[in-house]
Amino acid sequence: LVPAAAVTTLFLVGCGDDDVVDAAAADYPCEGTTGNEALLGGSWKLTKEDGGNISDSLFTDQNGDQYSYSLIYAFECGGDFDIKEILTYTDDEQNPTIYEYEGSWDFTAADGMIGISWENDFDDVYEWDFDIESVSETSLKGTLYTEADTIAQEFEKI
Repeated sequence: LVPAAAVTTLFLVGCGDDDVVDAAAADYPCEGTTGNEALLGGSWKLTKEDGGNISDSLFTDQNGDQYSYSLIYAFECGGDFDIKEILTYTDDEQNPTIYEYEGSWDFTAADGMIGISWENDFDDVYEWDFDIESVSETSLKGTLYTEADTIAQEFEKI
């Protein structure tokens, strides 16, 4: 079965920019940030979703084609947010399908919640909340609340 994050695929219709989410957030901690907010800065690659490993897993689409799936969130200074989804099909590994979108994020220290807002190529705006369970310099774990689903996610910093 396609991972629960593929729910986001429904939102990510159409190709975005082919630029890679870069290390733009490497200038963390941003001036004035401390604690968990300072730890959030940077690029995070999804490793587990609803308890299942995403890394090194193969999934099958509705046509029977197999692919690997990567999802990267980038929290940048100033509240910029990038989301990148990469589907690499086993029969065409040299040409992955990449969806990349921009938005914004804010952190509420009182409840450990990240508010995420982004839009796709069709100007559809999405408002998500990510409830942080734990965050360190290398890992981020919590629950993502989208319009369509609630998903437990674990990330590693890249």
